[in-house]
Amino acid sequence: MNIVDIKNKYRKKDPSLFGKQKIKDSIAMLFHENSKFTTHSIREDGELISEFMVSPYFLERSSQPFKCYPNQKKIDLSGYEEKIPSINFFDILSKRRSVRNYDKDYKISLNELAILLYHTYGVTYSQKFNNSGITGHLGLRNIPSAGALYPMELYVVVLNGHISSGLYHYRPDINCLEFIKKGDFKNELANIIQAEPYVNMNSSSALIITTGIIERVYIKYGERGYRFLMQESGFIGLSISLLVEAISLASCMLGGYIDDKVNNFLGVDGVFETVNNIIVIGKNKNETKQQTQK
Repeated sequence: MNIVDIKNKYRKKDPSLFGKQKIKDSIAMLFHENSKFTTHSIREDGELISEFMVSPYFLERSSQPFKCYPNQKKIDLSGYEEKIPSINFFDILSKRRSVRNYDKDYKISLNELAILLYHTYGVTYSQKFNNSGITGHLGLRNIPSAGALYPMELYVVVLNGHISSGLYHYRPDINCLEFIKKGDFKNELANIIQAEPYVNMNSSSALIITTGIIERVYIKYGERGYRFLMQESGFIGLSISLLVEAISLASCMLGGYIDDKVNNFLGVDGVFETVNNIIVIGKNKNETKQQTQK
């Protein structure tokens, strides 16, 4: 379906005064319409999935859905796996709110980072498989992922913490942080992430930046895979937001950033791997004030 057909379709169904303008030359609508399943395309994609399931190459590739930085220094997080707070899930769910002001003096701990990363995207269960002559293990995680393909990567920018300020990559299969580059990146990030004055990013303790590697889902699900990748990005964002609340910290999702400059900062190509979420994390400034006043 091309953009003209899409506009005609929505013009017939749109009761609003401004709807036609909203979809004018919309790339989002173009993708949305062309990634919808029809009775034909769902059968066609089914054939692609069937081919994937019998291909030794695809199975071997998909069983290792993670990046690694082999020559970089690693910080082992496995010692913190069992250190989790005892909480009521519904209390956490009801308390979760976006927080925009943080305690500039609060240093995020390695234990806090470990809880957020491992319980969001760490490998928490290993499932054996034997298919088409390929034997191995799938590392399953706490969030849903189409075909257990896990197309996301997590990067951490430590701004104020118990480890050196800088950029790190989370390695889920061995539960560790891989050091990428050291530095105080507050000013650089302020120029490429439009947070101020609405979110006081400079007073936060850390950022978690998620990227998506489209090839991991594309090889099995084709164009539909991009929808699955975006869904997974949302699952990760919610998981981190709730875990942040569970350990008495605060967070805010950021949507205003210059994609390719963030990609350059991370050192990714911006095409086959690109940023899709930024989450600010810190200690709620108002909460710190209340504790001081007691």
